[in-house]
Amino acid sequence: MNFELACLQDFNEIENLYWDLIGKSKEEPSFPDWKKGVHPSADFLMAGIVQKELFVLRDEGIIKACAIVNSNSNKEYKRVAWKVNERDNNVWIIHALAVRYEYRGMGLATQFVKNLISYAKLENIEAIHLDVIDKNTLADKLYIRAGFKYVSTENIFYEVVGNRQFRMYEYVIE
Repeated sequence: MNFELACLQDFNEIENLYWDLIGKSKEEPSFPDWKKGVHPSADFLMAGIVQKELFVLRDEGIIKACAIVNSNSNKEYKRVAWKVNERDNNVWIIHALAVRYEYRGMGLATQFVKNLISYAKLENIEAIHLDVIDKNTLADKLYIRAGFKYVSTENIFYEVVGNRQFRMYEYVIE
């Protein structure tokens, strides 16, 4: 299993991973209310690839998990009482972590996050932050299992879901 940056040739496979996941899991209780073509959008995914922020977990040539990881956060992140505050790109934010539908339940999201933490250490990143939409209890369990600490619940506006409650998590890298 390889943890690596996506390349331009991966775009269609990544887009299809998200669209298939949305189509097959949108009725599930923990579904994060992503919308095909809206979030994650094709532009968002392509920008992640071009800016070298879209990471994949690849096995036997198949992308099984992916996420965009960068230092971009919204204004609500500024009011959270993080242990490590954002400055000079010292903190990464995980966006839209997804596992290919047919490979869910195999620990790939956990493996992705562990690989990301190891890579962040090499890059001298001080912490990883993220938010989990109110109903996504599966993501809560994933991040807690991976060592993330719950920090607070915030009302955040995202165009795709409107104003919703999000649980904020932090992993301090030591």
